[in-house]
Amino acid sequence: MSKLISINPYTEEINSIFETISREELSRKIDLAHSAFKIWKQISKSEKKALFLKLADLIEIQQKELAEIQTKEMGMLFWYSFWGIGGTIKLTRWFANNFESILANEIQTAEWMQFEYQYDPLGIIYGIAPWNFPFNQVLRAAIPNILAGNTTIYKHASNTPLAWQKIESLFREAGFPEGIYQNIFISNSESEYIISREEIKWVNITASEWAGRNIGSLAWKYLKPSVLELGGNDAFIVASTTHLEEIAKSAVMARMSNNGQKCNSSKRFLVQDKDYEDFCKYAQIYIESLKIGDPMDPSTDIWPLARKDLVDEIDLQVQKTISEWAVLVTGGKKLDRKWYFYAPTILRNITPEMTAYRKEIFGPVLSIIRVKDVEEAIGLANQSDFGLCGCVYGDDDEELKKIARRIETGAVFINKPAASQPHLPFGGIKKSGYAKENGPEWLRAFTNKKVIIY
Repeated sequence: MSKLISINPYTEEINSIFETISREELSRKIDLAHSAFKIWKQISKSEKKALFLKLADLIEIQQKELAEIQTKEMGMLFWYSFWGIGGTIKLTRWFANNFESILANEIQTAEWMQFEYQYDPLGIIYGIAPWNFPFNQVLRAAIPNILAGNTTIYKHASNTPLAWQKIESLFREAGFPEGIYQNIFISNSESEYIISREEIKWVNITASEWAGRNIGSLAWKYLKPSVLELGGNDAFIVASTTHLEEIAKSAVMARMSNNGQKCNSSKRFLVQDKDYEDFCKYAQIYIESLKIGDPMDPSTDIWPLARKDLVDEIDLQVQKTISEWAVLVTGGKKLDRKWYFYAPTILRNITPEMTAYRKEIFGPVLSIIRVKDVEEAIGLANQSDFGLCGCVYGDDDEELKKIARRIETGAVFINKPAASQPHLPFGGIKKSGYAKENGPEWLRAFTNKKVIIY
């Protein structure tokens, strides 16, 4: 058996060490989830609602502790982590308060027949979770899965085991029956065995494009439906404006969200020729004013990346882009510190064949692209292998709406940074994955929409 090691990215101290479980223990957990499903699917919706509202209350009571775990495990700025847990509380309550009506039987009449839609649970959902939002990313998927009447087993990222452990303990503390939600401390190689098990009915993964390809292919191999929420290389279009300095600041803030470790943050900034030089100047001034330091310090703006290998990967992508004749404006290096810091970076004169244009850089790096007009900006925004979110900023709302309608992506935000809301669908197209999380469709996704014809 191998070990999972939780390391504080700021101090490099070891938080905890966990051993992966054996195949026999994994099998027992799947059996337990299957046994729990047989009981859980019969429990009334009102009982399920009460349990999830209790879970939301517990998260709220322990919000500071959960935020500290995220800061210790992946370096997230504490106040940002605390705020994010607030979003998780909101998400939990929204699903708990709305799932009964969303999953209610629907009776309809069409011509000579009357029929009814019934949403039946499926069984065990196998989830694979990322490290960048250890609590919210898991619960955003697990909560609707379980409310629909299913049970879940979750494999989390190897660097955030304390967060997984805490999630399972929260379910137990809220009074959920044993086996409804379980962590599985396993290596990647166990995924095929899990997906091959008859009791596993669906696969739900948030991860990189590479991981999505592997898990998606396994799901198809064993005829299991899947949801893939993968990476993004989202466009940020600057349209007509007299507020360029404010928009440049907003662009930096959007890119630096979670220190750039966010799949739906803007990464490619498309700026018209007439505004290009000033935009680059304003962005540089603002990004160089950001304070780099301790994630527990409320005055910190830039904190360490989650792992050392991520720092190395980002630096490799940046240096490769520079070798492809991009211009480095600022940053572009690992910081001379003990911990996992990368300098906030601006690259300009980016063109479509360059690495920073084609690949997702998961860190504090802005890639600024010069375009002659909005029409070219739309074309380049769509000239991407990814399509998760996008942003359009400017002064004319009607112009911005017209631009937004033409961008090929899962969601477009006008004069605001990309985010997710529990009541709105979230997911992408192209290599950003398929199917949608959040919203009413997400609750129904993990059910059998059975038709009863009278």
